[in-house]
Amino acid sequence: MDGVKQQVRARQSEALENKHQFEVKKIKRNMRSKIDQLSETSKSTITKIKKDYDKELMNEKSQLEVKLINVRKKNNEIIADENKRFERMIEEVKSTHKSKLAEIEVSQSKEIEKREIEHKDYLDNSQQKFESEKARIEA
Repeated sequence: MDGVKQQVRARQSEALENKHQFEVKKIKRNMRSKIDQLSETSKSTITKIKKDYDKELMNEKSQLEVKLINVRKKNNEIIADENKRFERMIEEVKSTHKSKLAEIEVSQSKEIEKREIEHKDYLDNSQQKFESEKARIEA
């Protein structure tokens, strides 16, 4: 009976071993399934976050592009205004220069006339003195 008991124990041991292997395989399958689920969930979450990030990035880029266009437009307007102001200032300086030049010409022509009159008076006086001296000497 020892042989039969050994066979029964061997079968029981083998059955326990098979049951244990089956439970280990079942636990491994369950764990693999959970790991796959977590992996898929993580991948889908990462994909969603990446899409949201890309959307936000594109929105931010477009907003910055609009702001950049507005700033450039505003700067172009400022430059145009400054160019107009600069042209007006140049015209004012030119007109001021012309008026000062005309004023100087008038004052110089008056000075020339004054000098010519003084010179003519001097010559007339000298001529009269000469004539009076000549008449005095001849007389």
